[in-house]
Amino acid sequence: MSAAPITPAAARRLRCALSEADVVERYRAKTARVDGHSCLFWIGAVSGRGHGRLWVGTDEDGRNVAVIAHRFGYGLAHGWDALAGAPVVTHACDNPLCQEPGHWRAGTHTDNRLEWAWRRHQLAGPLRDLRGARGRALAVRDAVRDGRPLDDVLTAGTSEGDRDQLPLWC
Repeated sequence: MSAAPITPAAARRLRCALSEADVVERYRAKTARVDGHSCLFWIGAVSGRGHGRLWVGTDEDGRNVAVIAHRFGYGLAHGWDALAGAPVVTHACDNPLCQEPGHWRAGTHTDNRLEWAWRRHQLAGPLRDLRGARGRALAVRDAVRDGRPLDDVLTAGTSEGDRDQLPLWC
């Protein structure tokens, strides 16, 4: 299942938001680094699928426009044209809260689905978390906000079978 396509009015709002200092500042204020982890974590609102959500303003029709945070970040890092040409921005780290530009790449829905299908079988991997994507994201976000150690939170959704299982292939 893919995200709903962005309306032309929302796309115009997003394009403007990428150059508005207050929106960019609000985006950056909702990210945090954690020692020992390469991801830059989102600590703001979380979508039903576990991605960060960022309100970027109101479109011409008076509707609020919220976007996936890492898509906004991708637009900051690579510009509007690159963002507009990217059907999907994927995470190499499988962390939907990640705002680290080095962990993103533009891809297609098919690429993203194939990568997910392959990596969801990795023992103790984030895509196998028993809490689901949103449950894992909320637990991680809250731990980062509270300054709690992440290692226990990251492994809390791992089944005992995954923890004790040896991989069959390397």
